[in-house]
Amino acid sequence: MNPGGTLAILVALVAVSTVLGLVWRARTGRVRVVTTKPEAVSIPEVPINGRATLLQFSTEVCAPCVPTRRILGEIAKTTDGVAHVDLDLTHRPDLAAQFNVLQTPTTLILDAAGVIRARIGGAPRIADVRAALELILVA
Repeated sequence: MNPGGTLAILVALVAVSTVLGLVWRARTGRVRVVTTKPEAVSIPEVPINGRATLLQFSTEVCAPCVPTRRILGEIAKTTDGVAHVDLDLTHRPDLAAQFNVLQTPTTLILDAAGVIRARIGGAPRIADVRAALELILVA
């Protein structure tokens, strides 16, 4: 293969990789409102007894899970009726399949009935979580 063709292929690969990386970065940590059929969470480890629940899926080797746990815990402490539950998928891979968890942390925002109202893949942004909770708590 000639050097010009090789260089063109390398440049194309770098461009495609860059675009995919930017798309992934833009989607990570963003709240996505769940618009599919409402699904109530029924997991024994997740008590549904408040106005909303922040259900975090983590793993033992997840670096962003630790600050996410701290952030969601603080939001739960400072917001009346909001609970935070952190489940380790290392020992519960069935939950990863059930809730289509492709990365950790993944956070589900549940309403008072345990219905999934929003989903966050990756480390959440505090303002986004609070805004999503506002929509649930005022309804």
